Amino acid sequence: MTGAEIISKFETYVDDTTELSSTDELDLLNKIYLKVCDDRPWEFLKTEKTGTVSGTTVTLPTDFSYLLENYDYTDNSASMGATSKPAYVFVNGSPLKVVNWSDRRRYANNSGVCYIDIVNSNMVFPVSKSGPYSFDYAKVPTAITLTASPVFPARYHAMLYHGMAVDDMIIQLFDRAKSYAVENEIKYRDYLADMSLWNANLSMN
Repeated sequence: MTGAEIISKFETYVDDTTELSSTDELDLLNKIYLKVCDDRPWEFLKTEKTGTVSGTTVTLPTDFSYLLENYDYTDNSASMGATSKPAYVFVNGSPLKVVNWSDRRRYANNSGVCYIDIVNSNMVFPVSKSGPYSFDYAKVPTAITLTASPVFPARYHAMLYHGMAVDDMIIQLFDRAKSYAVENEIKYRDYLADMSLWNANLSMN
């Protein structure tokens, strides 16, 4: 389904009770969509970055979320959250272990490692490298538009309009004249947990 079709299904489920504008509906759709995509390292969000390095840094892809384990074995317990298995970057076919940013000083002259500088969107090599590189990562999907569809199979698209209906019901039931302190605290904690999982995946080694 396209974004417009998902929103149409959502409107069917909530009948005429929603007070959301068309823009609000699309925003709500993408809120639910991104929450689903952030839930775990889905196979449909795994991709590879390739290129050529000459120096000590490589710019991370604009859709980069976190690195994936990718050397000799995989962790099939995806629902367990952050993995403790290592991620590697390959330069000239040789594996470089990805270490935590916090440990970078320990590896100042180590040619067998690299680390993520998420603030500056770089992959950093303590020792200068030259040649082709590759690494696997989980990507952040492009937002859904009215004419675009989710990246996962159509048979699961219904999840999105059901999720939208849940949030819409909460919005409609709240008395706008009263404090939402408890409800907003729950939503805040929910998003904080999601970001904590993302952060754990960034520092999984």
